[in-house]
Amino acid sequence: MAWNHEVARERIQKHLNTAPEVDDNITLAEHFDRAKAEIARAKAEGRFPGTRAVRVDGAHLYSQLLGFDELVADGARGETESSHQKVLRFLHAHYEIWDALCEEDEALRVDFHGPRLHAVIVSPANNPRAQVLRAIALAKKLEEAAKRVGRVHGFPTAVRSGIDHGTCLALTTGRAHDTDTLFLGRPANHAAKLLHADPREGIYLTPNAQGIAYRRTDPLDEVTKARRWTEALEEAASTFRFAKLDAAIERVVSETGTSAGPTFRFFRPPPPLKNTRFKDLMPSRTARMGMASLFADVDGYTAFVDNAIAMGGGAIKTAATGIHVIREELNSVLRDDCGGKRVRFIGDCIHGLMTKGQEEDDPSGAIEDAVVCASAMKSSFDLCLDAVPGLDTLDLAIGIEYGPVPLTRVGRKGAESIRCAAGKAVIDSERMQQSIEHGGTRLGPIARSVAAFQVRKHFEKTDRIPEYDDALNLLGLSSAPVVQILRSEPDARSHLKQ
Repeated sequence: MAWNHEVARERIQKHLNTAPEVDDNITLAEHFDRAKAEIARAKAEGRFPGTRAVRVDGAHLYSQLLGFDELVADGARGETESSHQKVLRFLHAHYEIWDALCEEDEALRVDFHGPRLHAVIVSPANNPRAQVLRAIALAKKLEEAAKRVGRVHGFPTAVRSGIDHGTCLALTTGRAHDTDTLFLGRPANHAAKLLHADPREGIYLTPNAQGIAYRRTDPLDEVTKARRWTEALEEAASTFRFAKLDAAIERVVSETGTSAGPTFRFFRPPPPLKNTRFKDLMPSRTARMGMASLFADVDGYTAFVDNAIAMGGGAIKTAATGIHVIREELNSVLRDDCGGKRVRFIGDCIHGLMTKGQEEDDPSGAIEDAVVCASAMKSSFDLCLDAVPGLDTLDLAIGIEYGPVPLTRVGRKGAESIRCAAGKAVIDSERMQQSIEHGGTRLGPIARSVAAFQVRKHFEKTDRIPEYDDALNLLGLSSAPVVQILRSEPDARSHLKQ
């Protein structure tokens, strides 16, 4: 495992050469009409052409199953093979039904991430209010479907949804590896943040989406707002129907507990995890072992993109190029330099997993490798900022946690299957990242308990991630520059006897 300054710089240049072109003259809905043949497969897979970035005017819907922490564990026994099998069957059913619902409503499913769905509604074109109402109707039906499947699986299911509307910039990165679509801008970010604003279930609209749905720009008192919400919900339910969904629910529910449903069987992949390919994973062949989970987020990018969209032209090009280069390089660091596995890009965040130990798990070693990877990411991130002028307001925030993680593909078979990592370490590493104000690292409670003293001292809670060489020196690793100097020049040792 090694990061190299010159290798990283050369990689970044290659990423610059593959940056997408910005198609600033058409919206997503118009893009579909003008190039249906080209992107029919991309639409089905929730993708966009990798060579372009397009403007998206529409409603963003995030829906999340609440209480997921409790679902991945088996009470006081904690996370077991049995609890992971149960939660994966549960997610498999939800993904199938929620996919069927998005497809019927012609919503674009961007991705699933654990218990969370992100969908975009772009029709009817040029009608923001109808798009928001359609998102409300979709969220309500998702809630009903989740509760029914939850009852069958024995899980108390509650759903919280967030909705916003506006303009985003959409682009796909990833060519030689699994691709992910990114939506840059306020509406996607604000809709997602509504999921974490409150633990209560229900459908929640940002003030912007409320103004569109209620046809009001001035503030409403709570009584009037409640009445307008009821009216909007009724109008959405009466306008948008989901006739085919009930059949999909019946099919998935009937498969529960029968041979038709998936059977999850686990195996322990040999490190490094980068050699485990998603195309080889399926319910009957699901990787599971102790893993370090990393969430690396580009702090400040939403505001940066909002400003770029407002300015247009070259500013949008800089935003699209910048995030493409950063995401591709962070993935290269994770995989090529550190042997980790990317699960997915989530907006301007990358989620990765790392393992340690050939015959049995090595928690301390995995966390040490993870923090070294965080420092390598920071060094490459700084090189990206040098390579793309105008990104100097950005920073990098990384959350890390450890625990047993099942890694597989669930939902629909083939190209539309979902990459899934469902352990509590995944949940808590994301929470650690979200707790960081600007840049820095945070270790979750399990990671802190298994990490070596030097790792805790320098990475438990930092406001600035040490760069790669500094991290090796601070941790006293054998590959550290200081150690190498002392090995090659013994006279440099202050304690050397004369």
